[in-house]
Amino acid sequence: MNRRLQALLYGLWWCCFLAGFPASAQELSTANTARYRGDGRWDWTVYIRAPSEVLKRINCVEYKLHPTFPDPVRKVCAMGDEQYAFALSSNGWGTFEIPITVFFKDSGVRYLRHTLSFTAPPVERPLNITTDNTARQVRPWWWEWTIFIQGPNEVLNQVQCVEYTLHPTFSVPVRSVCERGQSPQAFALQSSGWGTFTVGIQVFFRDGRRQRLEHHLKFSSAKTERKR
Repeated sequence: MNRRLQALLYGLWWCCFLAGFPASAQELSTANTARYRGDGRWDWTVYIRAPSEVLKRINCVEYKLHPTFPDPVRKVCAMGDEQYAFALSSNGWGTFEIPITVFFKDSGVRYLRHTLSFTAPPVERPLNITTDNTARQVRPWWWEWTIFIQGPNEVLNQVQCVEYTLHPTFSVPVRSVCERGQSPQAFALQSSGWGTFTVGIQVFFRDGRRQRLEHHLKFSSAKTERKR
C-alpha cells in the first residue's frame, strides 16, 4: 500500500472518528438575556446556542445554579424556540457562573460554563415600533381601552415583554405584558377609565436591549380629552 493511499484511508478514518463525538466547542455556546425588575433584582434566561442540526441531537441540558437557589440543579429537556434553545429562566440580584452539562441523544456529553451578564444596553437606533390604542364608551364618562405596539413581524419576534406605566392614580400603575397574542395588536394591555393621559412604555428585547416610547391615549369623543 503506497503512502498516498495510506494517507487517504487515515483521513477517512479520522473523519468518521470525529463524527461520533458531540458538537465541538465552536458549534456549542451559551448566552443569557436579562431584564431589570427593580430593587436590585433581575429576571434572566440562560440558553444554548448552536446550529439547528446540533440542537436536534441534544436530549437534555442540566444547569447547576448557585447553591443559595432552591433546587439548584435543574434539567431542561424541551428545546423550545431554536433561537433560545433549552432555555432556563429564573431571577435574582447577583451574577454567578453556571456549570452546564449537555446530554446528547447518542449518549455523548458536553460540559460548558456560563457567567450570567446583567447588562441591558439601550437600543442603538430606533426600531420600527409604533404605538396605538382602541377605546369604546361603556357608560357616560367611562371608557374601556386597549393599548398595544405595532411593527414588522421580524422586530416583534425579538420582543420579550412590554412594560406600560399608567397614571399614578391607578392601583397598579406599572404593568408588564409578556404575551404577544395572535392579533395585530401586539403585547396589548386592557384597562378602563374616564380620562386620557400619556402612557410610558418600555419595550424589552430578548437580547437585553430596550426601547422607551410614549403614547397619549385617544378616545373618540372630544369631550373626553381631559387629563385624569
